[in-house]
Amino acid sequence: MKLTQSELEYIAAWAREEWEPECYQKPAHRLQLSHGVKGAYLIDLIKAWTELENKPDRAILEVANAEPNWPWKSDQEFRSRLQQAQDLGKVAL
Repeated sequence: MKLTQSELEYIAAWAREEWEPECYQKPAHRLQLSHGVKGAYLIDLIKAWTELENKPDRAILEVANAEPNWPWKSDQEFRSRLQQAQDLGKVAL
């Protein structure tokens, strides 16, 4: 599973916002809330990226885009990508 550039930019923006006070007022978190997605699911995507790219977690913070778009066209597409990430995590165990 390789993340698309728009997926990577979104989860990077979300990860950076996690460090901010009132993060749920920030763009990526507002998108997360509007789509009803749990933060833990976004962490699963970050973990999949770190595994595939062989990078430390903090490397996600270096990807730039402060105003990302929601990268998934449907809930089904998001669930499919999430399942791929979670399956990758099971294999790594």
